Amino acid sequence: MKLSGFVIYSVAFVIFLTPFFLLPSDLVHAQSMPSGTSALTLSASSNNPVPGQTVTITLASYSFNIDSATIIWSFDGNQVQKGIGLTTLDVKAPSLGIKKTIDVNVITTNGQHYNSSIVIGSGSIDTIIETDGYTPPFFNGKIPFVVQNTVKIIALPHLSNTSGKEYDPTSLIYQWKKDDGTVFQDQSGYGKQSLSLTGDIIPRPYNIIVTASTRDGSAQGQSLIQVSPTSPSITFYNNDPLYGPYFNRATTGTLHIGSQKEAKIFASLFGFNFSNDISKVLTLDWMINGSSHPELANNSSIVLRSPDGVAGTANVELNAQGIDNILQGGDASFNVNFDAVSSVSSSTPVTL
Repeated sequence: MKLSGFVIYSVAFVIFLTPFFLLPSDLVHAQSMPSGTSALTLSASSNNPVPGQTVTITLASYSFNIDSATIIWSFDGNQVQKGIGLTTLDVKAPSLGIKKTIDVNVITTNGQHYNSSIVIGSGSIDTIIETDGYTPPFFNGKIPFVVQNTVKIIALPHLSNTSGKEYDPTSLIYQWKKDDGTVFQDQSGYGKQSLSLTGDIIPRPYNIIVTASTRDGSAQGQSLIQVSPTSPSITFYNNDPLYGPYFNRATTGTLHIGSQKEAKIFASLFGFNFSNDISKVLTLDWMINGSSHPELANNSSIVLRSPDGVAGTANVELNAQGIDNILQGGDASFNVNFDAVSSVSSSTPVTL
């Protein structure tokens, strides 16, 4: 039997905003420095490799037929490859602070000699991402970047000098740009190792590329950070009057109310951007069996009490919608079943 005569009381809940830190796995590229004669061109598959990354060196020439020439490759002074038309060589990027030279000697079919070389180093950049979306008090989990929130990206580069000592991140030069080539000039420059962005009105994924280099350009690293805005979410928790919300166990599916006759429920609005005064930025619509209860529009916590002497089920649903941030919206629901229990002696729930 489905009943709509479900009694609802509101209860206030104090909300604390806490910053969220996220440490993702970066897609980091590489560093190389080509040189050589005009007859030969050497290029690396990655311009900013991380230590140990495989880098493919490619040889080309627009002056003669390179495919018929004898090509001798040397890595760090040791010959590693020799043959006709061998125009590529795979090498491992060295450790931080170390640079390796790849030499190539080309002998054409008519006996002419050409040579060139390329130097490769390595570097990496770790990143920290912070977002200002809401998480409940003492929450140790993580949430993704939510559309129309602000995201802050902090770069932690690992670049070393020839002695193996890493450079101070605050002494490096940073360039921040989108993958479409747009450079954030006002947030790039000496010591600017962080970038702050507010989500676009049109939510779509994009990549941010950060390059860190020394002032003399002797060392450089690059990282690609994928930013994918998502929608906020709502999760319900049983709000115990003594211990508070049980954040270790979400209320999903069906909640059973037995002899206790009532249950306090807290709705955690993960990722929504709001202050303690929810009414100024969010519209909350609580519904019981499809019937709206506008008197609860400012409450993220409610108390549910079952009718006396009646058993049945009810559906509880919450829809949250941003007032200014119109793209921030979400809904969630759960079912409640309750037993036919007579009234017990208890105080009437009040707003705390």
